[in-house]
Amino acid sequence: MRFSHVLAGGLAAIALSACGAPAEEAEPAAQDAADEMAAPTVPPPSDAEEDIRHFLLQEYPDATSISYDFAWSDLNGDGEDEAIVYLGGPYFCGTGGCNLLVLTPAGPMWRKVGDVSVSRTPVSVLETSTSGWRDLTVAVSGGGGSSGTMILKFDGENYPSNASTAPEAPADAKGEELLPEMLNLKTVEPMAVPPEG
Repeated sequence: MRFSHVLAGGLAAIALSACGAPAEEAEPAAQDAADEMAAPTVPPPSDAEEDIRHFLLQEYPDATSISYDFAWSDLNGDGEDEAIVYLGGPYFCGTGGCNLLVLTPAGPMWRKVGDVSVSRTPVSVLETSTSGWRDLTVAVSGGGGSSGTMILKFDGENYPSNASTAPEAPADAKGEELLPEMLNLKTVEPMAVPPEG
């Protein structure tokens, strides 16, 4: 709808200028339409995403570059969303997959309740729960292990640390996909620390 209003505004401006309307009256409408069409379609990171980026930079200071994608879901039913963060790049990935973080709000920062290695996308949240937290599924393959969809259950403190050792998800498991197989990875790079001296 918004595009059709912009297009209609732009066409109206062209029609006015073609009918001999003074240039001063036609130009602002055309310029407004051009400005709206040229506006960036990717919003800046939200405050919550900035918090995640800050957490990643603090948690992994040795990583030269951190690629990530994330989704939100209230996994423990407390009314606050957890962040499910998939990490990419050589620092976090091997032949069997990459790391998946589950972060829960902890005051002004985040606390890890899951640091799951050897995981692949898609990542889904199931309708079932264990120890008060929703079950998750991840894909596994490569690295010399078997392929499949594994279920990650909360043990009262954390989700499992290795997806390839988790049990296979039941074929009839129902849930919602949080992170698709093809991710839209973003990158954050640690700031270089000046040498001492």
